[in-house]
Order: sequence, then C-alpha cells, then structure tokens
Amino acid sequence: MPRISSRFILATPVVLLCCALPARADTPARASDTLVRERPPAASPITDRFALRATYFRGTADTRVQLDPSTPGLAGTLLDAEDDLAFDEAIDQGRMELYFRFGKRLRLRADYFKLNRFGATVLDETIVFGDDTYLAGEYVESSLDYRSLSFTLLYSFLRRDSIELSAGIGINLLEAEAAAEAVERNAREEESGVAPLPAVALDGSWRFARRWSLNAHGQYFSATYDDIDGTLSEFHVDVQYRWKPNFAIGLGYTALDVDVRADPLADHDFPEIFRLRSSGPEFFIRASF
Repeated sequence: MPRISSRFILATPVVLLCCALPARADTPARASDTLVRERPPAASPITDRFALRATYFRGTADTRVQLDPSTPGLAGTLLDAEDDLAFDEAIDQGRMELYFRFGKRLRLRADYFKLNRFGATVLDETIVFGDDTYLAGEYVESSLDYRSLSFTLLYSFLRRDSIELSAGIGINLLEAEAAAEAVERNAREEESGVAPLPAVALDGSWRFARRWSLNAHGQYFSATYDDIDGTLSEFHVDVQYRWKPNFAIGLGYTALDVDVRADPLADHDFPEIFRLRSSGPEFFIRASF
C-alpha cells in the first residue's frame, strides 16, 4: 500500500475550507467591471476647465441710428441704415468666446463681437446727420461700426455628470461709431462713444449622449445709467458634437437686440439713438481641456 504523506493529510482540510468560503463582496467578477466603474466622465462643456470657441455667424441685421446736431433743441434724422443708407441686410461675421472654470461651480465667459457696416447710395430725401445736412440727390458714403466686449461671471447652482445650470451677472462694453460723407463736397460727420451695460445671465448644458450636448445661454438688461437708457438682450442655443476629447464642432442660433438712447443734452459722445437687431445661424469649432 502506498504511503500517504502526513503533510498532505494536514493540508487537505485547509484547501477544502478555502474553496468553500464565499468570494468577498468587493472582489469584481470580471476585470472589465472595474474598468467600467472607474471610467472618467465623458468630455463635455460640463467638464471643461478652459475653452476657446471661434464662430462664423451668418445673420440678418436691422439697424437704426440718429445723430443730433450740437445745437440744443435740434434733432437729427432717425435713419434706417438698411433702407436709407443702403447697408447690406445680410452679414457674415466672426466671433470669439473664452471660458474659464474656477473650481467646480464658478465660471467666467468672455465674448468679443465686432460688426462693421458700409453703405453707398444717392439719397432719396434730405437728412440731418450731426452738424451736417445731406441733400436729396447727393451721393453719400456711410459706415457704422459696432463692437461689444462682455464678461459674464456664472455660478452653477446645479451640476451633475450630464447637466449643468448656472446663473450670474455680466458687464457689456458697447462701442458704436457712425460716419457719413458727401463725397462730391467732401463734407463728413462722425461720432463714436462707449456705453457700459450690466446684465443678468443664465447658462445651461445638457449632455444627452456621450459625444453630444445641447447648450444655451442668455442675458438681459434694461435700465437708465449715466444719461443713457439701454436695453440689451441676447439669446443663444447650440448643439455640439465632441469629435475628439479636446475638440468639438457645432451648429447654433443667436439673436441679439441692442437699443441705446442717450440724452442729447448730456455730455457724451454716443449717438442719440442706436438700435441693432441681428439674428441667424452659426457654425463654430471649440477647443478645450
């Protein structure tokens, strides 16, 4: 009869006991379970710490401007820039935006928008533009430049892996420059000025798929400040596709309405009436990390 080692006899109960013990609850059945559980959130506007967006905006414009003479009591002609000065109603414009995230809930958005308009036409009727009068039948070249630099500070009162809602305040620095020239007699009139307008802002992002997100933001202001009565509203919505973790492309729509009315008796350089309505689709690329 073969001899059985005493070591084998002693080890057998231990082996059987270990096999009978249940597996620990925190031990994954598969290695893939750990990978899924530890997979980082999908890259989206909700996770970005910094972002730069370059936008091509294709929209329409409706512009009103009035420049009063320096003599008190006299008023300039309220002009429809598209109809009276032959400005193009369609605009092709670029736009830049920067996002900075401080911690998890605080963000800063900086936005720069520039719109230069030009028109040349023979006037149908006499107009008063500043201290000059342009007669019907005169050939007039005119320009209207609008620039906006805005800073918006946002706080996220709701932030999850797939949704973020924020509210905040912004400051918008608006600059408008209007000029007209009767070419044949070399008569030129121009004026420019800056108007600061604060605003209340809302911002939201929803990642509805791993690479797709729906985003919207808006701001609004209406008040009188330093002899300037201003109204500002801007609303934006877009859909983004996260092509790469640090690169996205998207389509959106923006509507802008700026209405500034300055007191003609106050000491300022801003046109007495400036109104700009612009809206249209846009395409953008967005780099972030």
